[in-house]
Amino acid sequence: MKPNPHSTPGTSTRVWLLLAALALGLGLRVANLADISNSPFFTRPVIDGQVYDSWAMSIVRNKAPAQPFYQDPLYPYFLASIYSIFGHSYWAVYIIQLALAMVFLLLVYDTTRRLFDWRAGIAAAAIAALYKPFIFYESQIEKTALAVFLTALFVWLFVKATSRKPQATDRNSAIGNWSWPLASGVALGLAALTRANTLLFAPLLPLALAIKPQTAHRRRRITAAAAGLLGVLGVIAPVSIRNSILAREFTLTTTQAGQNLYIGNSQYNSTGQYQAPPWVRPNPDFEQADFAEYASKSVGRKLSYSDVSRFYTRSALNWIASHGRDFARLLGRKTVLYFNNFEVPDNQDLYFFARYSRVLRLPLLSFGIVFAFGLAAIILTGRGLVRLSLVVLFFGYAGSVISFFVFSRYRIPALPALLPFSGAMVPWLADSVRARPSPRAARRVHTGRLAGGVVLILAAFTLTLYPVHHGGGKTEAAQSLTNLAAIYYHEGDTARAVATYEQALETQPGHAEASRNLGIIRLGQGNVDRAFQLLADAVRADPANPTTRVFLGRIYERRGETEAAYGEFRKAVSLAPGRIEFRFELATALQKLDDYPRALAQYDTMIQFAPENPAVRHNYAVCLYHVGRLDEARLQIEAARRLGGPINARFDSLLNPVRSSRR
Repeated sequence: MKPNPHSTPGTSTRVWLLLAALALGLGLRVANLADISNSPFFTRPVIDGQVYDSWAMSIVRNKAPAQPFYQDPLYPYFLASIYSIFGHSYWAVYIIQLALAMVFLLLVYDTTRRLFDWRAGIAAAAIAALYKPFIFYESQIEKTALAVFLTALFVWLFVKATSRKPQATDRNSAIGNWSWPLASGVALGLAALTRANTLLFAPLLPLALAIKPQTAHRRRRITAAAAGLLGVLGVIAPVSIRNSILAREFTLTTTQAGQNLYIGNSQYNSTGQYQAPPWVRPNPDFEQADFAEYASKSVGRKLSYSDVSRFYTRSALNWIASHGRDFARLLGRKTVLYFNNFEVPDNQDLYFFARYSRVLRLPLLSFGIVFAFGLAAIILTGRGLVRLSLVVLFFGYAGSVISFFVFSRYRIPALPALLPFSGAMVPWLADSVRARPSPRAARRVHTGRLAGGVVLILAAFTLTLYPVHHGGGKTEAAQSLTNLAAIYYHEGDTARAVATYEQALETQPGHAEASRNLGIIRLGQGNVDRAFQLLADAVRADPANPTTRVFLGRIYERRGETEAAYGEFRKAVSLAPGRIEFRFELATALQKLDDYPRALAQYDTMIQFAPENPAVRHNYAVCLYHVGRLDEARLQIEAARRLGGPINARFDSLLNPVRSSRR
């Protein structure tokens, strides 16, 4: 799209229009913050946000865990830098993220202006200002806002570096050759430390710089490409070196690639969203350990970080190869989710949050509209190296997310590569409507072109409206309430936690996690009948959850129904064979059934993977005693004693009569 020479206003008009777009974005964001400051989530980050918050405070206290990064590390350090200056202030985080959002709007404007013209730039900035998911994620303690900003910064620097024409002053200045490419590489490296899949595009930058047409001199192109690559490596290398030293093997940025691939591509995933396998607790505090424990048990030895990742990569690829039809169906589901107008929730749900924010209840711009305008402009105007590079970035990033699993917050960092095209479509339509070609043949061609553009927009938008099952909003609302109830419980406010769980179950009766968690609380309070009802509901909603099975088994034990308890414990172990505590429950039930040989088989497995657990050693000794293997039983009871575990005095006297007589 070329600028329209007949519609070029003065500089002051452009500035006022840009300021209006910025003011609109600022006003919506300030109003949203003011509204949600009264919500219970404002000072209570959930799930990943809670982990990042705790991680940041550990950094501030110089107590950060000394192990390779499992999750992308930049956002916790970003939080830590804020906390070290302003204290543990969530308001400080929100305000700084708001400031970054305003800079982001300027970056979108200038990027689009350079690619198209000033009108497209203002339209793109206005679209970004009105885009509801941006407003939502900028008001969360969560890395998405930072990821979007850094991606936009990279795109701006990339466009500047690849579209910049050599100046006369560059001839004798090395800085003119490599400063912008280097900066764009640094921005890409930083973006990759918030969303690791962004690193897949590290080769795109030097490649585009090496072939950019504005620089005819081969040496300058090579210098620019090397500078871009150096920028990426300069950011990533310190993280890789740290990880590799701690892991004692090469580790790039995080250790979770294989695990994430398996989450999105296995027999346990039917939705295309996050569905952890049954032996993994879907919580960042436990996920890494549960994955590692199961992999080590499956292989029969303790695995390194990279071995665990490779184990799940192979498992995912083997499932894909042997279940081609299921994989194709799942891949189609993930593609539909990614390009859908619906915002797939994760830590928090945009639609649920609308109950706290008037801004989020407004009919602001959604993904479908932005994508439809952007795709139409890509088809109509996506020519040239730089524009084509952004197209590759947007759709390549989409492919990287679809390869794993889909969330709204995972796709949004790609929007800075699409927004310039979305903005460009607005003046394209305006020019097409205003233009009046004089020859009749030219008028027919022009009318057809305009109609084609409108049809492209409508067709693309219609595709994003493909219905996806999401419980009519009830599932997401129930999950958000469940997350809040869990926070109340960990804060020690059990009464409020119970009330919130009940509210979640009123929103969606039988919600698996709410039923399970409330059932566990009721069991601890001694309300066995209510606990049984809730846990039975949880099993019906999610029969593959081993934790529910274990607590249901404990209720059967309380009722004296040992056979039924054994059945539940056995199902739990089959679902999560790597969880030692579940095997312990199963072995104990077998002992109560006087089935000591099968109990011993469970303890043999537990000893391999929990040799330092005194309770396992103690009960193993009891089991060995009952089958007459007294010498082995004495060895196990002494091991339990060395490990500091409590010893049953009566059993100790039976097993060691000599020690008992000396007393």
